[in-house]
Amino acid sequence: MTNNEKELLNRAKKALKETLEAVPFLELVSIKERLKADLLLELKYKGKRSACAVEVKSLGQPRYAREAVYQLKHYAADRPGVYGVFMAPYISEGAGSILAESGAGYMDFSGNCRLSFDGIYIERKGSPNAFAMKRDLRKLYSPKAARVLRVLLTDAKKSWKMAELSAAAGVSLGQTANVKTALAEREWLDASAPGLRLSDPAAALAQWAREYDFRKNIVRECYSVKSPAETEAGLEELCAGKGIPFALAGFSAAARLRPAVRYQRGMAYVGEFRPELLAAAGIKEVESGGNMLLLLPYDAGVFYGSVKTPGGTVTGAVQTYLDLAGHKGRGEEAAAEILEHVIKPSW
Repeated sequence: MTNNEKELLNRAKKALKETLEAVPFLELVSIKERLKADLLLELKYKGKRSACAVEVKSLGQPRYAREAVYQLKHYAADRPGVYGVFMAPYISEGAGSILAESGAGYMDFSGNCRLSFDGIYIERKGSPNAFAMKRDLRKLYSPKAARVLRVLLTDAKKSWKMAELSAAAGVSLGQTANVKTALAEREWLDASAPGLRLSDPAAALAQWAREYDFRKNIVRECYSVKSPAETEAGLEELCAGKGIPFALAGFSAAARLRPAVRYQRGMAYVGEFRPELLAAAGIKEVESGGNMLLLLPYDAGVFYGSVKTPGGTVTGAVQTYLDLAGHKGRGEEAAAEILEHVIKPSW
């Protein structure tokens, strides 16, 4: 056993001990390491003893949950009546659903759990996860990784070759391979496709929206005496003349993609902030009360999939959705409009 594996088991034992010993009606008799199962628990409830076989994994994504279910069922075949439990530092929502459907229990290293056996039911949610898998999240949501995901979501019907996908996203083959692994762990890849294609783009986009942080962009609040539409058109023309990347974003983009969306404050991504450009467009920075937000993007990937419309160049539907989904109220409503009427029909 490697040092990392020993550390993983020790953390699992600690979580089990702290969580189960806090249940007043339950007695934790022992926790032992075994060859066929990582850990074997012996519990006592109302004078009756129960056994739980525990499989411990370093990741709590669906792929690892399914592996654990198979291993636990194999172990239970030799020991009828043993209840299977899956443990990982952090267990995703998808993995939790798989385990519940299979009849297995689960617990993360912060004590969040669902256990149901021998008349015992324990469910604990909402404990701050001290072991949230930041490294695992970076596989999909770091700027360069997100470029790959953005391409897959924008052209969700297409089966991509690795080299082709890397070129479209503007990243290395190694980066694309990392994203492929992360998607496979979440069971979001279509195994029947001849290349890389998402099996559940809706789930992938929903998870990304939960992780996406609009504040990663540099935001400058501005004011123009002109209407938002006039200001946006003038700014785009000036950027085009200087070779500066530009795309209307947020509500400005949504209104072009879905005319039912209304807005009063414009928003746009610009590749550079140039004072002389803003002055030429009749725009000035203000502390508050602006009618135009200019964004210096956290990554150039935000421009992928940009669309030319009669009202100006706008961010792709996926990026527009991400920028709106995190804004309560009207932002969420506009995001839902884009998802239902623009994104899903393309899938």
